[in-house]
Amino acid sequence: MIFRLAWCCVALFLTLGTASSDVARFSPFGAVTTASGDLSYTNPTAPKGGALRLGSTVNFDSTNLMRFPGRAPAEMKHIFDTLLVQVQDKTAVFYGLLAKEIEVAPDFSFARFHLDPAARWHDGQPVTSEDIAFTFESLRAHGLPRYRGALKGIEIEIEDARTIVFRSFEERSWRYIELIGTFPIQSKAFWSARDVADITLDVPLGSGPYRVSSLVFNKEMVMESVADYWARNHPINKGLWNFDEVRVSYFFDETALIEGLKSGLLDLRREFSAAAWQGRYDGVALDAGRITKTALPRADAGALHTLVINQRRAPFGDGRVRAALGLLFDTAWYLDLFGGAYEPPGSFYGNTSFAAQGPASDGEIALLAQFEDEIPQSVLDAAGPPMPPERRQRLRRASQLLTDAGFELRDGVRIDPQTNQPWQIDFVTAHRSSVERLEPYRKALEQAGIQLNLRAYDYVSGRRLILDHEYDLTLLTWQASLPPGVQESWYWHSDQAGDQGYGLAGLKDPAIDHLIDRMQATTDQEELLTVARAFDRLMRWGHHIVPMWHQADLWYVHASDLRFPEGGYVETDPIVHWWRLPAAAD
Repeated sequence: MIFRLAWCCVALFLTLGTASSDVARFSPFGAVTTASGDLSYTNPTAPKGGALRLGSTVNFDSTNLMRFPGRAPAEMKHIFDTLLVQVQDKTAVFYGLLAKEIEVAPDFSFARFHLDPAARWHDGQPVTSEDIAFTFESLRAHGLPRYRGALKGIEIEIEDARTIVFRSFEERSWRYIELIGTFPIQSKAFWSARDVADITLDVPLGSGPYRVSSLVFNKEMVMESVADYWARNHPINKGLWNFDEVRVSYFFDETALIEGLKSGLLDLRREFSAAAWQGRYDGVALDAGRITKTALPRADAGALHTLVINQRRAPFGDGRVRAALGLLFDTAWYLDLFGGAYEPPGSFYGNTSFAAQGPASDGEIALLAQFEDEIPQSVLDAAGPPMPPERRQRLRRASQLLTDAGFELRDGVRIDPQTNQPWQIDFVTAHRSSVERLEPYRKALEQAGIQLNLRAYDYVSGRRLILDHEYDLTLLTWQASLPPGVQESWYWHSDQAGDQGYGLAGLKDPAIDHLIDRMQATTDQEELLTVARAFDRLMRWGHHIVPMWHQADLWYVHASDLRFPEGGYVETDPIVHWWRLPAAAD
């Protein structure tokens, strides 16, 4: 039997409304109870028009989304459509966009996509199966390591101009359908005159709601609404894409960007720094109400801010060393410094139901039974390692762990047993503002006899060093996607631990691999909860990161005439979901 989920033929399987309003849909966790395409976190009556002016300090060096290394403007994804769109307020539910129908085998061994015949590129040519195949063959050859790995066991078969099949020959998991369904589809015709392996600044041909009308390298990108966008009246686009123009200006640093917002050159910024959120926007614009600050609660796992420890380098493969680095980070001091804007770090899944709690459940114990010789009883007795409340206690505990690991203390300096020289740790970042924030941690390590070198680079150079794993510590803001499984495989699976892997920690742990693989494969939500909790437990006890703080809200500073959908607890994208109030008549 095949699950056939169709725009026109869906009534054969589920009674979900009329053929004119139904959309294709897919979920690995069972039947989708509605498929009208309406999204609860949008405003279908949002007014259209106006411009949205954004700023960025993240420079780009390419417009090629399929090539690694290389970075295209993040906002450029909005000129492309995808086969599927993930519904944010449901668990693993996807609605069709380019895909008018999707057929999925019960064991996920294949997924067949039937394209909407109305789908068009901006030049009026139809989107075809050739474009779909080209996109993913290019990603398999040139894309990020995570895409290359996910696509290596996938066969792509074109059946006709509007039908394409993806066959999986590896362990049956639905996750490849998520990846294929949500990646921006590229035009084969556009790339036929270019080499996908090369960096280019040519503006790609899109099929989405916006097109790039102007692009000045690392200065400005302007996108304009496409008047004849083929899916403008598609059910899932109700209330979306409300701006006539989106303008992105590139700034040297965050100070210049924030001043641009305060002076009226920009309309919106998503803020990540508590210090900036609390004080850097004060002034005439805020006092007069021209700009406002909005904190939106999140229903997902939130953002866990961490320092990742690179275990490819000695001595960070030693859990005692990693635990000591965690003990020396004074989270309570930082939380007080930030005035309560952040929460204490804890689970990799925040306060969601996926977080480990207390002693391991029978299900978790059964999952980990094959690794019982490697897992201490303490891991099963508590969700995470205890943190001594007093700073002196943590310092004494860290000192003992380092001594046990062979780091002798001589005249107040820790000696690296490998080199017999003072131990130095290199922190590398592409975000200059993070250096100042880590100065207290540098001093804490200095008190323990460790020298921490804080090295900040421009975004492109810093990112390249990080991708080449030229660091001991680097930043990772962990925002777990729900349901879990995809990002875990990108960052923590041993498949990504090699020299070219995306795993920042270089982690190689068979038990962690086992749990990630189970997350990928299961279609039972209760089992997924159990697997995620076991994963969370092992990660916290493994000391693979230095947890710093947890951010539960989204912070926006924006022009007071901008509006967003209210009542939902999802991460809305200002370009996609927000709108501007019409100007008052004179």
